[in-house]
Amino acid sequence: MSSASPSPSRSGSALAAEVVRTPGWIAALVALVGVLVFVYAALFRYCYGEWLKPDYSHGFLVPFFAAYLAWRWRAWAPERVRWPEPWGLAFLAVGGGLFVVFGDRNVGKEWMQGLSFVLNLCGVTLLLGGWKALKWLWPALAFLLFMFPLPWRVEHALGWQLQKVASIASEFVLQTIGYPTYREGIILHVKDHVLRVEEACSGLSMLLTFAALATGMAVLVQRPWLDRGLILVSAVPVAVLSNVLRIALTGVLYNEAGKELGDRVFHDFAGWMMMPLALAVLWGELKLLDWVFVDEGGKASREEMLKMNSANPAYLIMTAPAPGKGSTRAPAALPTAAQPAKPAAVPQPAPSEGASR
Repeated sequence: MSSASPSPSRSGSALAAEVVRTPGWIAALVALVGVLVFVYAALFRYCYGEWLKPDYSHGFLVPFFAAYLAWRWRAWAPERVRWPEPWGLAFLAVGGGLFVVFGDRNVGKEWMQGLSFVLNLCGVTLLLGGWKALKWLWPALAFLLFMFPLPWRVEHALGWQLQKVASIASEFVLQTIGYPTYREGIILHVKDHVLRVEEACSGLSMLLTFAALATGMAVLVQRPWLDRGLILVSAVPVAVLSNVLRIALTGVLYNEAGKELGDRVFHDFAGWMMMPLALAVLWGELKLLDWVFVDEGGKASREEMLKMNSANPAYLIMTAPAPGKGSTRAPAALPTAAQPAKPAAVPQPAPSEGASR
């Protein structure tokens, strides 16, 4: 096993750099990466075609955001690198097994092979960098799952449900703002126009994009786990709400400005505006969480408050400045009544020379 020997005159980063620059380590990295590129080339050709479609257009940005996560948490990088770590072979075995098993099946093939790709990357990281390297990089590697298309059955079932929800909610919105509307399945009759909520209008692309966006925000923000969980869960209602607003706006434009302008806004302008709208909603959600879950900081005990108020009743109407947000340090000591001064020590005469000790 090759390892970096600790030396008191060298920093941890220098020890790590010494290992990763050895010919054996570099050769192992090049060989493993070359095998992964060869094996998964067909999968990424398929994913590239899917990324050109609206539902998975965010796939182009996922690798860049994953690289940013790794760079942002670079302080977690291991100071010493010990390799090879045998447990990395276990990850590679599981990842390779998934690739082979689902390679001959048409049920979730691309997504499961994408999962196997992520597992193999974890295996390479563990094999060449050890457990500390995997602890540093696993969030960035897990985020790569957003690159891969969902299984067709999951995508179809989810898209159909989103179509129905978007149709019902859009009918309610249009009726509320004064446009006579009735619905037949996923077809909306808005005054003199017919608006069909096609599969492309289901909002699936928004849901997938917002899910990736909410996950990235939950990972990056310095918040309690409750706040992060609420941000993740909110991706679904935010996506549905944004799509309903887009469909309702299209129905209004159909009647007020004509079908040509309505189609142009629906497919072009509204699509571009959904992402800023989602960011604004998530930002508003964070502000709402700040308002609901107030961090009160440290508090004085009941006994301290009673002692302070009995000593000086004027403190009952005084308020102390609130601690800074996120502070968990206890407040300064409470003022108490002045204590009587201790009497000065009376000097004692020095004992005479003949006195006994």
